[in-house]
Amino acid sequence: MEQGDRRRAKLRVVDGMRHGLSCGEALKLADVPISERTAYRALKVVRTRGEEALADGRHGHAYKLTAPIREWLVEYCRGAPSTPSRVVQAEIGEKFGITVSISQINRTRRSLGIGSRGVGGKSAG
Repeated sequence: MEQGDRRRAKLRVVDGMRHGLSCGEALKLADVPISERTAYRALKVVRTRGEEALADGRHGHAYKLTAPIREWLVEYCRGAPSTPSRVVQAEIGEKFGITVSISQINRTRRSLGIGSRGVGGKSAG
């Protein structure tokens, strides 16, 4: 099952559960190969983060870096690109009340082109 198909399947199950079906009934109606545990996790994620949270195909807790946090991260790191990720981690914790690993911050900074490293892996600044 491809990622997009899996997301749509989870949404069908979640939609059924939100409309009063039991988890088992929703799984049977949606005819998808996911466990009840996965269905309940998906329901929790949709309730707390919205349907777009199911679109993130990465493992771990990438959903913690929601759009508002990513926007803040871009603005913050563009203003101070040499800020160590441990400082960024503390700022995220203080401002948004969540804990994000330094490795996740580094991956996100790298993917957004706002890394704290200069050319050749040397620290910028």
